[in-house]
Amino acid sequence: MKKAIIYARISTNKEKQNIQQQIDYDRKWALRNEYNIVKVFKDEKTGKTTDRRGYQRMLKYLAENPSVSLIVQDTDRLTRDFYDGVELEKFIRKHKIDLVSISENVDLNTPNGRFMFRIKSAMNCFYVENLVQKIKVGVERAKKEGKFTGRPKGSKNKK
Repeated sequence: MKKAIIYARISTNKEKQNIQQQIDYDRKWALRNEYNIVKVFKDEKTGKTTDRRGYQRMLKYLAENPSVSLIVQDTDRLTRDFYDGVELEKFIRKHKIDLVSISENVDLNTPNGRFMFRIKSAMNCFYVENLVQKIKVGVERAKKEGKFTGRPKGSKNKK
């Protein structure tokens, strides 16, 4: 069996799929494909930044254990920023890490695989930027219509 780690991420704990479901799915896939999961890293934070505790720990672990494969359900779990995706690709190639994305066929050892990873990184970034734009338009429309938006006045809950 090949050694592997899992990285799982959800943006918030309000998502329909909780993080444990993602980890369980990855573990079942790994078992079927003869991977031995030695560690799991996870974050419940946006993928727009790499300032995530689990992500940073994962990178440190991979740098110290390059013979371990990295399993993710989808590359969008790793990052939703194009430039962070490029940096991650460099890191993975430098340390000769086998990236396994369950939902995609990405092999960073081939020109086609690298191309597909970069395209997916650009799509992940577009998704976030497009979503932010739609939210802003919706908030502006709600304000013009006099509908309530935002936290109640005096609220100190900044979640």
